[in-house]
Amino acid sequence: MNKPQGYDEAQAYGEFETLPAGGYKCIIKKVACETTQAGKEYLKLAIDILEGGFKDFFQKRFDNDTREDKKWGGVWTVFTEGYNPGTTNPKFKGLITSVETSNPNFTFNFDEKTLEGKKVGIVFREEDFLGQLDGQVHTAVKPFFAVSYDKAEDAKIPNKKELSDDQYEQAFEATASAADNDDLPF
Repeated sequence: MNKPQGYDEAQAYGEFETLPAGGYKCIIKKVACETTQAGKEYLKLAIDILEGGFKDFFQKRFDNDTREDKKWGGVWTVFTEGYNPGTTNPKFKGLITSVETSNPNFTFNFDEKTLEGKKVGIVFREEDFLGQLDGQVHTAVKPFFAVSYDKAEDAKIPNKKELSDDQYEQAFEATASAADNDDLPF
């Protein structure tokens, strides 16, 4: 066997810290307002944890990432429009209300850049997903909704978002077919 390129620089799986599901006192570091191809407007927020045992969690991950194309990990996408045209997405309204409550004398004027540097509570939940490379089921912790900053740590953690039975079946079939094609005698 040849030593793989970048072996010495690679971080061993399991040696990096993971964020547990829960409520965290956060800061909005950057905001961009974008539009999908279908014309749906959304905010893309770069957030980080401001207090507690996971303070600067996403900044530390970014700083320790040795890849050339590294990206900020703490990103939350919030659509502004609700499911029905002409309505507001409740998560967007909750975000804005929570930011206003968390930052005295701040009123949102629909300039997304004014959200930068503001405190807000963010509740993260676990979500299952299928790995694109291995077809296996993995779990990630992602932002789910906003609360006021002072209520973040007491917020109820939402249930894990699990894959449908069809998606679990796909993962099982991918694993089984990979094992069936194995020529090794053990």
